[in-house]
Amino acid sequence: MQQPADLVIENIIVITMDSTRPEAKGIAVFDGKIIGLLENDHTPWPLTPNGQRLDGKGMTLLPGLIDAHCHLRAQIGYNQAVRCGFPDVNSIDEIILLLRNQANKLENGTWIKANGYDPFYLKEQRHPTRWDLDCATEQHPIRLRHITRHVSVLNSKALSIAGIGPDSIDPPGITVERIGNSGIPTGIIYGGDAWLSQHFVTSASSEQLRKGAQKLHWQLISKGITSVHDATPTNTLTDLQFWIDCIKEFWSISISLMSNIQNHHILKEHYSKETTNEMITKLEMGPIKVVIENIPDLLPSPNELKMIAVEAAKRKIPLAIHVVTPEMVWAALDAIQYAKEVHPNDLVNRLEHLSLCPEGLLSDIEALNLLVVTNPSLIYDHGDRYLKNVDPTEHSWLYRMKSIQDYGIILAAGSDAPVATVDPWISIATACSRKTKSGQTLSLGEKLTRWDAIALYTTKAALAAGWETKRGMIRPNFHADFLLVNHHPLTCSLDNLYKMQVQQTWIDGQLVYEK
Repeated sequence: MQQPADLVIENIIVITMDSTRPEAKGIAVFDGKIIGLLENDHTPWPLTPNGQRLDGKGMTLLPGLIDAHCHLRAQIGYNQAVRCGFPDVNSIDEIILLLRNQANKLENGTWIKANGYDPFYLKEQRHPTRWDLDCATEQHPIRLRHITRHVSVLNSKALSIAGIGPDSIDPPGITVERIGNSGIPTGIIYGGDAWLSQHFVTSASSEQLRKGAQKLHWQLISKGITSVHDATPTNTLTDLQFWIDCIKEFWSISISLMSNIQNHHILKEHYSKETTNEMITKLEMGPIKVVIENIPDLLPSPNELKMIAVEAAKRKIPLAIHVVTPEMVWAALDAIQYAKEVHPNDLVNRLEHLSLCPEGLLSDIEALNLLVVTNPSLIYDHGDRYLKNVDPTEHSWLYRMKSIQDYGIILAAGSDAPVATVDPWISIATACSRKTKSGQTLSLGEKLTRWDAIALYTTKAALAAGWETKRGMIRPNFHADFLLVNHHPLTCSLDNLYKMQVQQTWIDGQLVYEK
């Protein structure tokens, strides 16, 4: 006998993302969980006394999308900062004008935060300098972030606040660009994003952050994103408490929260004491995040990375390691292998980005049972720069997808927002086309089928968070997280896939967004 449902949606095309039962004609939901699939348009399903029976009007229903690598607080900051990115801004003069206009709205001494510039798209084909930013204002400190957030430009006032001058010593892992032997800083700083944010740049107020989170929540659910992995290494107790408060008030998107080795155990201990059973369904502690930098040597060093891996294995917590060059990949593999020898384990560790990977390393990745989280949106947003700046002999190494799957490696995807667009449909379509924003193609042999591209944001992204038994598919006993879209993503034109419009988003059986 069928259990009565409190929600039945009929007359829809259900793409379940479950290979054992890929399609259905409707779904039944009770108490936030899927309890059944309708085989045809005439399948009756009983309702509870107050249950709803809705006509899906022939739309397509999919599992809620999962962004397996984004930066939530950074996206809030990006939304609130001065936008200096392509295609809206095309020259340093335009950046100066935007910053000057912002300065005119603020009291003297107030920090101006700007982001998104990319020298590749600027007429001058270079980074702005302190003197460029001084032309905007000398009464306000300015921090202008590169689109990747791995470079910042400070004006003279900001340099003074940060204590950076001709005779200052660069902090560990940070390189201050200087003029010849004079030591005079140009304002361009490689690395140091977290250092500047934690010690010098004024944080947004609680009210600004709350409003920013509300806007971000709408931004995500309007694209069909119902769960995220926040891959921010600098998450602290303050961030954990911020998301707990947001969830209590308005935030319905599930979060897997990462942090670095120093903070992870502190957050996990606080999380275990402060969260309720209801909260646990919305917020979990994810892997330990490790960012490897190359400025100019690897940081953390290979030996330090081994110690981090050993400590993570000892605690039985998986790693999520940021790797963008072959050298970084090799160091990560070596560290994970070493940790497995010291503390044998079956943890599923992650490689984030895997931006540039020779094929010879794929068998090692597979042998260590690693999961890869790629970013098709980076091909779309930054692929034109990659095609120009990366050696042509290495183009086939860039953001591999099909070759990774061919090795039997689990492949998920995330936006890396705000470094690239938060729109998952651009990412899914790019995985199928391998096209850059200008329409050039990058390694067509690495493109995926529509099903596999959607799996990056559903079944595989669920696996990457350990959610494979509760999210990522339309299947009985899974969370009723789903979306209705205006086109069939497996058969529509590629252009419609890029521009897919979400008509409704449901989380735990509740309608949270309607176009």
